Amino acid sequence: MNTTKKTLVLAVALGLSANAFAAQDKVVVASTATVQTLNPHNAGVTMDMSIANAIYDGLFKFDENMQVQPNLATGYEVKDNGKTYVINLREGIKFTDGTAFNAEAVKFNFQDEIDKKQRRASLLSNVESFKVLSEYSLQVNLKSPSNTFINNITHPSQGIISPAAIEKYGEDIKSHPVGTGRFVLNKWIRGSKIVMDANPNYWGEPVKVQHLEFRAVPEAGSRLAMLKSGQAQVMLQLPTTMKPAVSGDKKLDAIASPSIIARYYAINTQNPILANADVRRALNYAINKNAFKKVVFSGQADLMESVIPNKIETFEAQTPYGYDVAKAKELLAKAGYADGFEAVIWAKNTTTSMRAAEFIQQQLSAIKVKTTIVPRDVASHYSAGDGINNDGTPPVLFDSGWSSSSGTVDWATRPLFSSKQDGTSNYSYYQNAKVDQWLVDGQKTLDPVEKANIYHNVQSTIWNDAAGLWTTVDTQLWAKSKKVKGITMLPDGSLAITDVHYE
Repeated sequence: MNTTKKTLVLAVALGLSANAFAAQDKVVVASTATVQTLNPHNAGVTMDMSIANAIYDGLFKFDENMQVQPNLATGYEVKDNGKTYVINLREGIKFTDGTAFNAEAVKFNFQDEIDKKQRRASLLSNVESFKVLSEYSLQVNLKSPSNTFINNITHPSQGIISPAAIEKYGEDIKSHPVGTGRFVLNKWIRGSKIVMDANPNYWGEPVKVQHLEFRAVPEAGSRLAMLKSGQAQVMLQLPTTMKPAVSGDKKLDAIASPSIIARYYAINTQNPILANADVRRALNYAINKNAFKKVVFSGQADLMESVIPNKIETFEAQTPYGYDVAKAKELLAKAGYADGFEAVIWAKNTTTSMRAAEFIQQQLSAIKVKTTIVPRDVASHYSAGDGINNDGTPPVLFDSGWSSSSGTVDWATRPLFSSKQDGTSNYSYYQNAKVDQWLVDGQKTLDPVEKANIYHNVQSTIWNDAAGLWTTVDTQLWAKSKKVKGITMLPDGSLAITDVHYE
């Protein structure tokens, strides 16, 4: 009897249909996002890293409270007052192509990321050198003391890739991922879905589902229909308006997870109009943030009170940009734009992003700022953001979201507001020499008081410069089948796919 027939016989014996048995063999995640890359080192979107990290493991991982836990590494030692770290690794692990996981492999990954100037290499910008102490022990020497290094390498972008695969595929490793994780890539239909199979040789507990699939479904109603029909077992970004449809279904759970995800519109400061700080302040005063929260998130969000969420270390609330249309008009007139101007809102083509863009558009019309909305799928949106000024300097308000996936204030600020090379997600193209220096100094100090003072300066300066149009901090609302366990939404918005299984 062949395997398929055996499976069917077993299903019948258990009183299950063949379709029910197949469903127990697969978990489908309905996401809003298309995927740009399966190379986490070069990923710009948290969801790309989450998907990639079903295939890759990092040296460490975050728990539900963003506390660092061992993973491929068993622990670490700090020496030389924070300038030297010794990382101890698990033994006997292999990548899925048979390559040995060891200190040389970790060194290769970090050095390759630095040498190729991958998107997340700024997490390693303080590294001076590496030294392999033994097969399973790596010493990392830093240029200066660091209070963030272990958190930096726990960031979901720091999955460890097979060195042999990197050498074999080069840039195309983004389509041929080879890790030590629970799953291996089966197929990737770009713009549609990614299918993964269980890694039969996973170093941890055996993987309990044979297939894991991520489907890109931008429209929330379609994701909900998939969840309720059983075509998907997990639905990301459940709109609050649809929560009753989930809560009323005994087979489903609606989950509200706290977050450190900041929502704002990056303002292209290189544009001649938007380069004027008074214009940017006017945009902030023109938006009724409480109404925005109610309309876009049905009240299920917190207002941004600084340039970082309030759960991030060193948070300090700033003087609010209250809803004041008269003040906004006054500032525009002062800047020479009493009759307004035209701008473009770049949005994602998801339900929530479009609702937010339409609200902003309506609010800005009250101060004679006429906007056009340009929607793109998520991957294309952020790709366009990387080149906002490639064709002139358009007056763009760019729908942005950011979470400090290292759990640090450094990563909540430096990629967004540094004008140096490590400002990899500085979609405002913001430039401030003082801020640049503070962002360097903030990584080095081991004095918590000095660190707090530095980042208080960072927050107040960027806020007062109005480098963004600040809106909300997410409450992450998502849904899943009650039977599915082992998938968790972390505060940074990444999925932790641990012991995924049916119960």
